Amino acid sequence: MNLALTALATLALAGCSGPTSSGTLGVAAVSHPDVTGTVFTIVFENEAADAVLVPANKAFYRLSQQNGRASAYVSTTHPSLPNYIQLTSGSTNGITIDGDPNVNVPVPGNQNLADQLDAAGIQWRAYMEGMGTPCKFDSSGDYSAHHDPFVYYASMRNDPARCVNRIVDFDASFQTDLDSGAYKYMWISPNVCNDMHNCSADVADAWLDKTVAQITASKAYQNGGAIFILFDEGSLRLLGAAADLPTIVMSPNLVSASFVSDTFYDHRSYLATIEDIFQMPRLPTTIDATPMNAFFRPKVGP
Repeated sequence: MNLALTALATLALAGCSGPTSSGTLGVAAVSHPDVTGTVFTIVFENEAADAVLVPANKAFYRLSQQNGRASAYVSTTHPSLPNYIQLTSGSTNGITIDGDPNVNVPVPGNQNLADQLDAAGIQWRAYMEGMGTPCKFDSSGDYSAHHDPFVYYASMRNDPARCVNRIVDFDASFQTDLDSGAYKYMWISPNVCNDMHNCSADVADAWLDKTVAQITASKAYQNGGAIFILFDEGSLRLLGAAADLPTIVMSPNLVSASFVSDTFYDHRSYLATIEDIFQMPRLPTTIDATPMNAFFRPKVGP
């Protein structure tokens, strides 16, 4: 091979090796994960990996053994809401308490996942178990508004019709929407019992088993989809100490069965991965984040 062809081959391989900064704000050169179906995200509450991914929790343990597992995914802030905001914007945006939207100052601008998805023309919905009325701003019953990050963004709160369409009740809408295949991104916040906040792990385990079975039976998942099973923060709260979180990644296009990554990831990594899957420009907050793209086969072609 001559020198010119060797140089071209080297550049091509380098372009597939992972994310590198292009020097342009909000843009990164990445190898896009081969996720062509729907992306599902399920977020649980307040437990560390060594308390959840154990044989007693049959669904969590089985899924973590058979699919992808991130063994060094951490949270570094408390309480819950700042973590949810970081998951969907790459930053806590100055939020430090778990108050409902009427207590916290709305996050301004459009630097968040909801606005990214809509700007890219990607159909999506967030499903809140126990919410009842779509786009509900106040906690009641088993619905906790501060487990619903999307209602804290001013661009969503100031557009009631959009909010009602995008943030809906899980029991009322999820199965119908799943069957329709209309949505490419579906976020799920279980209620405060099923997410382990108020109830024991076995309750959440049973809920997860049922919900994952629903999802994996769907064409939306089977046709190259992905499931991210995440936790907002760990149980260790002393001085904001980091906690290894139970983190499971599922996909028909997983790079290999029972894949385990010991790469350091955080909530910014999750958001960067979603941006890369949908080939959206990185936000300034995720431009240098390490994505979880290693879990997936790389996408071939543009």
